[in-house]
Amino acid sequence: MVDTALHERSALRRAAPDRRYEVYAGGSPEAERLLFERLAREMVGAEWADRHGGGPPHLPRACHTRPALAVDNARLRFRDDLPEALRVGYARPGAEYPAVVRLSDASGPERPGAAPDLRGMAVRVLAGPGEAHDLLAAGFPVSHAADAREYVAFAKAMAGVGSAAEQAFGLLVKLPLAVGWSTAARMRRNVHTATRHAVGSLARETFWSRGAILWGDAGPVRYLLRPAPGGTPAPPPDRGDPDYLHRELTQRLATGDICFELCVQRYLDERRTPVEDGSVEWKESDTPVVPVALLTVPRQDLDAAEARSAARRVERLAFHPWHTTEEFRPLGSLNRARRAAYEAGGAHRPALRLTAGAALGHAVLPAPVRAAFGLVNRCVPWHRLPLPPGLRELVDPLRSPRRLTLVDAEPAMGPPRAARSYDRPAEELSPTGLPAS
Repeated sequence: MVDTALHERSALRRAAPDRRYEVYAGGSPEAERLLFERLAREMVGAEWADRHGGGPPHLPRACHTRPALAVDNARLRFRDDLPEALRVGYARPGAEYPAVVRLSDASGPERPGAAPDLRGMAVRVLAGPGEAHDLLAAGFPVSHAADAREYVAFAKAMAGVGSAAEQAFGLLVKLPLAVGWSTAARMRRNVHTATRHAVGSLARETFWSRGAILWGDAGPVRYLLRPAPGGTPAPPPDRGDPDYLHRELTQRLATGDICFELCVQRYLDERRTPVEDGSVEWKESDTPVVPVALLTVPRQDLDAAEARSAARRVERLAFHPWHTTEEFRPLGSLNRARRAAYEAGGAHRPALRLTAGAALGHAVLPAPVRAAFGLVNRCVPWHRLPLPPGLRELVDPLRSPRRLTLVDAEPAMGPPRAARSYDRPAEELSPTGLPAS
């Protein structure tokens, strides 16, 4: 008997050779898009449960709400000996670009900064007029979910949890019923490992993309940012200081630069380096790590007025993995799901862009009207409402920020791009799928 899935995969690759590394749910990009739209609606329902479960409604991000570092004066310089095969687009030997860098921890302000947690790095490389590239990475090499279906199942299982007993029920009962016992066990294991790492200094941590991106004709790669050789070792963490990670970076930058190597691992095959399965690690024994550039955060006083102003600018902005060009587009089910949710989300952080006039609109409309819109939004996203109601939603910045949690977003900045633009406000799902608070 013919293997139907294999036949569909081969037909897809013959029909679209530039998509040859990806396998679409349903057999085609259009079928997958319809699926992701449904999954996005399910995610919105899960977020409503989280919102009414007691989480803080005012946070502009659903995760990584507390930055340890936010600067806009970093530099990314590609190596002079950049391998020939990796010389694509803005990746050119010796090329140097300004960059924005944000380091953060996923826990909210109520937890000590050095407590075990999952950390994140977001970088925006300003490659020239009309071109910028976002690089998002986390302090664990793999995702808890293999694909978008598992991602949504995990989020739904954990939606609205408010106690240890509810969390245990979600992880041990609801999740296995949704994805199967072995898959649930693997997801729990990844989450546990990823969030139990104590950090002495974010400057000495490695951050992985976890998903693949295209690197032009070189094909898929996963990237990572690791501490450059040299540098002061991390001190023992002070778990009693909620701002420890920020203070440590402040002290470190007062005496010298912080440098990370941008490295890539190249695709080999679907077994050892899968593109569609974000839960599988690309092992260095299979695909070596190749340094391609150096990211430098220059020595500076983070307590100075100029640095604090820059940090506030960074915090008002949003990164997204699809903020790039076609040559470096994200690959894989999880990344494509993020794009679908991001496009559906639209301006769901209006509080960062509207001003006092918007607040007046909120004050004029009575609470029952706002509540009615909340009920309508459960079935119809605000951006699909007729124009007058949709505009009413836009001028309501004091409500809880709308969150589409398929989106992994971080702050970003940069000029408008001639390439595909995804630089709209966005939220981030906790890397574990748990409520960010």
